[in-house]
Amino acid sequence: MNIPRHLRSLIQYFFAVLFLLGCSQTNEAVEATAFKEYKNKKFSISYPLDWAIVEDPNDGSVVFNSPKESDEDFISEHITVMSTTLPDEVRAPMETYKNDIIETMKKRSPGLEVQNTTNLTVNGLSALEILLKGKRDNVNIALRLTVAAKGKTAFVVGFGCLDGDLDKYASTIDKVTNSFKVLD
Repeated sequence: MNIPRHLRSLIQYFFAVLFLLGCSQTNEAVEATAFKEYKNKKFSISYPLDWAIVEDPNDGSVVFNSPKESDEDFISEHITVMSTTLPDEVRAPMETYKNDIIETMKKRSPGLEVQNTTNLTVNGLSALEILLKGKRDNVNIALRLTVAAKGKTAFVVGFGCLDGDLDKYASTIDKVTNSFKVLD
């Protein structure tokens, strides 16, 4: 089954945004305890209270950037949420589209390799979580993407950081991802 062109474009756009923002360079465990709700016309999601919001009014995407951890931390971890309208309603679980999504990601960023995929449900939506690691611009990175769709709208919730830092943000990533809701 081929991945819808719009979802493929959304994933490609996600990678472009992700790599422009970058990641920090410390290894201390970080767990957000206070969260705030973000809401737009399509979705709501909770994010750590001290993270900055950058909205793109052109495409409706939003990026949440972590605060600097030190003076040497010139690049921040971030969570990006994007959506796109698909030409046809998604009628199958996201697992059905897994291979096509992975191929799209590999074409967009050849240095990344899939480490793991997991089927999950996020607030009633069938979702696919994909963990990727690899080198981008001579930096070892890790990406954790959650792809879900409702009707004709596809969503990507993604977290990017330096390789090795996913564990220190795991609790925060889980809370943010599990708070994601599509608004009717």
